[in-house]
Amino acid sequence: MTVAAIILAGGASRRMGEPKPLLPWGGRTLLAFEVDALLESCADEIIVVTGNRSEAVRRSLGDGARYCVFNQQWGQGRATSLARGARALIERGVTPEAIVVQNVDQPTRAEIIDMLVRELRTSGADAVQPSYRGKAGHPVVLAGALLDELAAVREETMGLRAVIEAHPARLIEVDDPVVRIDLDTPDTLDEARALLGVAGVARA
Repeated sequence: MTVAAIILAGGASRRMGEPKPLLPWGGRTLLAFEVDALLESCADEIIVVTGNRSEAVRRSLGDGARYCVFNQQWGQGRATSLARGARALIERGVTPEAIVVQNVDQPTRAEIIDMLVRELRTSGADAVQPSYRGKAGHPVVLAGALLDELAAVREETMGLRAVIEAHPARLIEVDDPVVRIDLDTPDTLDEARALLGVAGVARA
């Protein structure tokens, strides 16, 4: 089963005050932490969609820069980055059976990714999504058959949300608040780092 992952890391991070992909995260950057989690998971293909501060983000990943693709339209919204990531998979000839969609401000664990992919495989659902205490979380895992739909998403039509509305996600209740992490502002960082067992130390 080929599993592709798209990390959306191109936003302006205005409310955070500094680029989210470059946030210190346990001796690495936040983005490097997320790439490492994907490498520990069942993901076979990784696409990191960059935009704001693209060159700095690429440099921060070292050899992982090979996963990066640049979204020239990043300033127009997150949907443009999702479409760019999906198109990159198509351009590379990847025909995944599952697609993990992850926002850079929503880090997770490898085992959560693996659990969601297993659920997609065994349930036959078009999409699966974790929930915590009844509230939907992240990441979303979609059937590979939806790749063309992802490549066509637009901000005007609600991007990923429109795909999920057309193909309602199977919600999987988990006992882990990590799936609800959303790093919008600096005051969210300490709790998220504690949940994931990392420290906000200097960048590696």
